[in-house]
Amino acid sequence: MGTRLDGKVVLISGSTRGIGRSMAEHFASEGAKVAVTGRTVDRGEKVVARIREVGGEAEFFPLDVTSEDSVRDVVAATVARFGALTTLVNNAAPTEAVATTIKPIHEYSNAEWQRIMTGTVTGNVFWASKYAWPHLVAAEGASILNISSGQSLSGFKGFGAYGAAKSAVNSLTRSLAVEGSADGIRANCILVGRVVAGRGDSGHHTGGGRLTRIGNPMDIAHAATWLVSDEAAFATGSMVTVDGGFSINGDAVQDAEASAPS
Repeated sequence: MGTRLDGKVVLISGSTRGIGRSMAEHFASEGAKVAVTGRTVDRGEKVVARIREVGGEAEFFPLDVTSEDSVRDVVAATVARFGALTTLVNNAAPTEAVATTIKPIHEYSNAEWQRIMTGTVTGNVFWASKYAWPHLVAAEGASILNISSGQSLSGFKGFGAYGAAKSAVNSLTRSLAVEGSADGIRANCILVGRVVAGRGDSGHHTGGGRLTRIGNPMDIAHAATWLVSDEAAFATGSMVTVDGGFSINGDAVQDAEASAPS
């Protein structure tokens, strides 16, 4: 067990699989107490069991980020269980809504647009930050980490609502950083490239280098660990791109797509 996150109490939305799960398990391995959350109880309980098996401390709380009551109650339950909340990681995303709504912006219904906005921005960042705020103010070394996407930087056909929502997450990060500075609350954002869920190793290498490959959840978890730790005490309002260079190198995108497993 490491000690980089000793004393941290971390609430991670959407942490029953993928990037969220990797963050939960890695944070716990570095000494954090972790509130694992999500809609799927059995998956959440398995994550908690894995953390406890190796000596970590965690608890699962069912969470639906599209429900304000659910978000408020999970924040309160986390504080009741661990006695504090020092770190909020807003990771949840409406993946099902996004995957089933791939079409031009002018074809969206209001309900489809709103589902993506609520699941990405309103519930996942606004409500979570709103209800976590007084606890973060009371904590030492408090921070908020928002998980965004490269889609907030570029236009992708069929993903207009999701790209707009993630751009809003970036903007909210900057506002939270400014508003939290007087109370010692940092706010940062990771802009994630293409990540294949379920691979926890060091990554799939192509072309002999690290930059031309698809990412894996641990690539994000390692970056997140630094950002929520006291090692990053001077970092706030940062947009940290973790995408293997995709956003600056179109050739890398093509190479990785061509060599990725089907």
